[in-house]
Amino acid sequence: MTIKGQISGIVIILVALGVMLYQRPLGSDTLNRIQILEDTNEYVEVRAGDKTGRLYKEFAFDFDEPVFTDWFFDRGWNAMTLLSPANPTVEEYAALGRSIINGDGSFVDNSVTPFQNAARFEAVAPADGMVTSKSDLQNTSMWFVKGDDLWFRASFLLEQGVPYSLVDFEDNSVRQSPGIRIVIDDNRYIGIELKSGRKPRLRQAEYEIPTGRWFTLTLHLRLDDTAGIVRIWQDDQLIINDKMKTLPNAESLLNSFEIGITATDQAAVLLLDDVMLSHNPF
Repeated sequence: MTIKGQISGIVIILVALGVMLYQRPLGSDTLNRIQILEDTNEYVEVRAGDKTGRLYKEFAFDFDEPVFTDWFFDRGWNAMTLLSPANPTVEEYAALGRSIINGDGSFVDNSVTPFQNAARFEAVAPADGMVTSKSDLQNTSMWFVKGDDLWFRASFLLEQGVPYSLVDFEDNSVRQSPGIRIVIDDNRYIGIELKSGRKPRLRQAEYEIPTGRWFTLTLHLRLDDTAGIVRIWQDDQLIINDKMKTLPNAESLLNSFEIGITATDQAAVLLLDDVMLSHNPF
């Protein structure tokens, strides 16, 4: 099967939810539009319209495969965002990402490439009139809903510049993909922000992020639309331990996560390795 065929099989449920990405109004209740057929420890089998498919509760990727296009398969990555001055619209950067994944295109300014058994993300600064620049990988076949625990871990190295956000967990069948993300405040401190409503967030200004060396972030969320749990470790240090709204609404499905340089207002280069996502602690 071609890479294109593999990827289309993964996202068929999202297409069957009714509309293209970003078209559902804010506040849409994703879970009301799907039927759960089977719920196991590994996946949830769902039906949307006349389509059925699996959304998974676990994901792991170590970037040991040196061929970039081999990163994209049924349980690997299935999309890429390259929002940049050269490709400033959804249509342009989506088309570029698809062509590169299929082996038909090449990077222009922003890029995602293998580097010493890791992934290297490079993003130029946004042009005048642009809000942000992005260079990231996505998996859109996940299952995280109200009441679930979301555990995430990955290793990062800030080689150049400091992005605003590193990883986003999103309901991407809804316009603007509301969800929750790990951010960097003041170019120095890890925090967390809900991309919904008044955008509640938690900050800390005690533990600075290192630059020029690897560090590990571990995140634990209890998903709730009123009072969820947030815990973040930087390396082995617990830096945030608090409560906040962690889900856009009670019927949200965090089916997608994107990681890398998920937003930046400056030129940045980031290395990434050993990504893990699960309902259970590691």
